[in-house]
Amino acid sequence: MGSSLADLCRILLFLVVLVAGMPLNSFSAVDIPVPSWLEKTSVAQKMVINGIPSTVYHFIADRDVEEVLKFYRQRWDESSAGRAGYREAMVAPWHVISRLDGRYLLTVQVQEKDKLLSMGYLAIADLKEIKREKNAHRSIPKLAGSKVVNDLVSYDPGKKAKTLMLVNEFSVATNGNFYHDYYLDRGWGQLQDQKLSDARVLAFSKSGAEVHLVINKTSSGSVVVMNQVVAD
Repeated sequence: MGSSLADLCRILLFLVVLVAGMPLNSFSAVDIPVPSWLEKTSVAQKMVINGIPSTVYHFIADRDVEEVLKFYRQRWDESSAGRAGYREAMVAPWHVISRLDGRYLLTVQVQEKDKLLSMGYLAIADLKEIKREKNAHRSIPKLAGSKVVNDLVSYDPGKKAKTLMLVNEFSVATNGNFYHDYYLDRGWGQLQDQKLSDARVLAFSKSGAEVHLVINKTSSGSVVVMNQVVAD
């Protein structure tokens, strides 16, 4: 599910840019309608995706992708009022349909899971609560020139988890050595250090907090996925 959540980060940010500048009216909290044949489970009641507070659900539907999209097209159709009630986009392998409801961006992203079976995410993003912290990533340990491309924060009872995706032009070995030395030099205990042909997996702990890193080689350098879990 991790890579799918990364897709959700990118899609949500893409949609926020798409609706930027549109007026946001004040509405009470809304929910995304679901048909009886769609089974949803909560991923997080409180999640911050790239600075956007969101509620996220995972779903499996006993219908194909087109049936899922058809339900939302009909439900959100406002053609009689002379305006579009929704937007659609294709961000392979995801089909995305979204609606701006006052201050909330409602998003459904769906892909085929099996024949006559689909899966995806429902997200409700509160656009009026977007956090614009200029220095939000300054404290993240990273090599010079690294770029944070995804930032996901979720809250569960008693703990807070932050997942980051960074890209840079350095090798897996250089990234791995940097994080290995960074955490050990600051008194963290090492839980794991696995070196693979094109990847490295590291994990550290300190005072009840844990950091897990997966570093993979790319055509232009490396991608680092960092998961930080702390007591809330």
